[in-house]
Amino acid sequence: MAVSWVLPEELRQLADSDEGLVEEVLAVFRSDTSDRIAKLGAALDRGDRIVVKNQAHAIKGSAGQVGASGVFALCREIEIQAASDGAALKDLVTQLEAAFAAVCRDMSA
Repeated sequence: MAVSWVLPEELRQLADSDEGLVEEVLAVFRSDTSDRIAKLGAALDRGDRIVVKNQAHAIKGSAGQVGASGVFALCREIEIQAASDGAALKDLVTQLEAAFAAVCRDMSA
């Protein structure tokens, strides 16, 4: 399986001096993103595209900070599709859930 996450250089340098802080940042990312994906899915079920877009935007930002590039890319696409193509959103959210699960596995390895 391909690696879905790589610790960014900035966090790698920080880990050299404070590994506990980096672990805390990653734990917050996992917890926050899990909650946001649930909110995104619920908003999609309600047809609330504004919340879908906002949650995707928030996840995208934190994914970029921790090096979860696949999650970042999917969230960028969800943001775009939220405004124009509802049919593609469900598939993208399913892909996002799988990508996030892969990142969590890689972070734990």
